[in-house]
Amino acid sequence: MQFIEKNSFNVRSVVYRLTKEGTGLEFLIFPMVHVGSREFYEEISRRLSTCDLILAEGVKSKRANILTLSYRIIKKIRRMDLITQHEGMKVDGFREKILNADMEASAFDERWSSLPIVLRAQLFIIIPVYVVYLFLFGTRETLAKHLALEDLPSAEEILLEDESFEQLDSLLVDERDRKLIEHIAKLNDERSEETLKVGIVYGAFHMRGVMAFLMQKLNYRVTKAEWVKVFDL
Repeated sequence: MQFIEKNSFNVRSVVYRLTKEGTGLEFLIFPMVHVGSREFYEEISRRLSTCDLILAEGVKSKRANILTLSYRIIKKIRRMDLITQHEGMKVDGFREKILNADMEASAFDERWSSLPIVLRAQLFIIIPVYVVYLFLFGTRETLAKHLALEDLPSAEEILLEDESFEQLDSLLVDERDRKLIEHIAKLNDERSEETLKVGIVYGAFHMRGVMAFLMQKLNYRVTKAEWVKVFDL
């Protein structure tokens, strides 16, 4: 099952609709790329506006902001002509429908502080170096190279696995997945008899856990899939 596809012409994200027989509750899954074209974010915003409730990510922490530095610098690179998700999403008309289903900043900061100091030091070196590289040499192809994502890890992901970064992955993906899944489980338990369309708008890596939970634990099924172009190459 694909979430993000890179082909010879563009990068695309898929929007999945999941339903379950006997319930009025349905989920729309939006695997996000945090840097893309203005048209991509406008289309995602349009689709989200049709939802009754939106579960969204967002850790309001200065430490989390360090990890998104590369996204913010990309919008300053004119040759890419891309913008950030924060800049591109138009949610003012339905902000009251959005529920932040992510970790609290205090919980994130506490877990961040517990990461090995060597790992944190590595990040403080690697991220600025990568940002400078993007600013000097980055292209859309550079960004697209590692964006393709499916429900199962690729051979390249497996080869690049690094034990020293497992604790970081646990914080950035696994723990935040658990928070989101708690919200989904609560909706399934308490509001399954309602006719309710729920949008889940999270980074694509989180969709592996979300889709596995919805399909394997709650028995939802994909009833529709549509591709949305993120940007051309």
